[in-house]
Amino acid sequence: MKKKLLSMCLGLLFCGSAMAQMAITFDGLDVETLTQADGSQLIQLPDGTDLNKLGDKMTIKVDGVAVNAEDITPNPKETFITEMEIETFVYDGKAYSFRFSAGQYFIVVMFSDPHVTSEDIQNTLSNKTEAIATMGKSGGKTFSFESLPGYTPTADLVCCLGDLDQNRDLGGKYFTPAIEVFSNNEIPFITILGNHDIEPDYYNDNSVGFTSAGNTATKEKLNIVKDCYTTAANLEKGITSVETITDANSSKTQMNQYTFIFRGVRFYCANNYWWQKPYSYALWGTPSYDSGEGTINALNTFVESHKEEASIWLSHFPFIAQGDAGENASARWWLDQNYPSDSSTPRSILPGSYSNEYYTNAAYTTTEGITVANNKKKALADIIAKTKNPRHFSGHAHINDGQDVTATNGIKFRDHTIQSIKETSDNAILVLCKSGVGVVEVKRVTF
Repeated sequence: MKKKLLSMCLGLLFCGSAMAQMAITFDGLDVETLTQADGSQLIQLPDGTDLNKLGDKMTIKVDGVAVNAEDITPNPKETFITEMEIETFVYDGKAYSFRFSAGQYFIVVMFSDPHVTSEDIQNTLSNKTEAIATMGKSGGKTFSFESLPGYTPTADLVCCLGDLDQNRDLGGKYFTPAIEVFSNNEIPFITILGNHDIEPDYYNDNSVGFTSAGNTATKEKLNIVKDCYTTAANLEKGITSVETITDANSSKTQMNQYTFIFRGVRFYCANNYWWQKPYSYALWGTPSYDSGEGTINALNTFVESHKEEASIWLSHFPFIAQGDAGENASARWWLDQNYPSDSSTPRSILPGSYSNEYYTNAAYTTTEGITVANNKKKALADIIAKTKNPRHFSGHAHINDGQDVTATNGIKFRDHTIQSIKETSDNAILVLCKSGVGVVEVKRVTF
């Protein structure tokens, strides 16, 4: 019956809506209404709303004047509503099209590895970020999703997965013009650190007073990372509950991994990579070794208290063994990085079933080193798999690919890798999400 009514009304649908506007609101409910590409109105209600028990809360107006539901065909208060299925209501000879959702859909735009080397590259990046910020708006790029026909995606949250810099030597002035376009459009923007952003790439302390040119640039990029999530939270555009995740027992300092909630989905952000070796204040001295065990335990403890929340995981380094020079080089990023030359002292690696207990001279080019790296991947996979509907997104490899990662308990999740945004095709990912649900669809696009 709905399809028959829809076909009868197609001739009236858009011309009628152009001359008059029907609005449906719900008493006591926080509702967002968006106009879609097909002319329909998408009404997004709170998570868990029963779409078919809203009749007594419904108020209907046409051009601001209240109308009786009984005068509309079919009666909206008595219509059985299906999630995101088009509903067409006819009043006074004009047809109005709606979709209803119990939960809020939103778009996360992800890109990675700009590798800015000069003002020319910075200008190129600015052009692309401008295109991202204006997506779905007048004159901007438009995209669609198979799972949500008629939905017009706009950038609700933008994430860079690292490597803003090419040579770890550029100051903030080369990046801020490309980044400011998001705050100017009131779009939250998050970036995490990659190995090309900081020097040395395993040292993440944002409190040390750097002096040389390269380290001044490092500090500026660390500040960009910190300022981004602080600014995003202050925009009051959906980011809440910003918390750091760090080893409370470590005496070393590093740029903390952090987490936040955006529109009912929890994001986990690794600066560089999750299991990295914190270093002492002596920047170029022999590193003070500290295993990843404390960070693993801290993350696991946090996830245990939040595992019912839908999750998205961001890291510069992927699970896949590609992007450098094969298995050995890729595995390097999952080690504690650049072992001291003195390998005579046993060093702990991982807790519990992931641990080899002790190892010596586990360089990443050795079989033993690769085993350590894979154990770290398993540890992270098992933690990620505890969360609801998890997805992992990463850069570094400069390829549009990914793989299904399988945790020890058999649960699988996808690790999506993104090539550099400098590429001329498929240089970003649109992630269609729903509050309380997480990722609905992933689409590779070009800006």
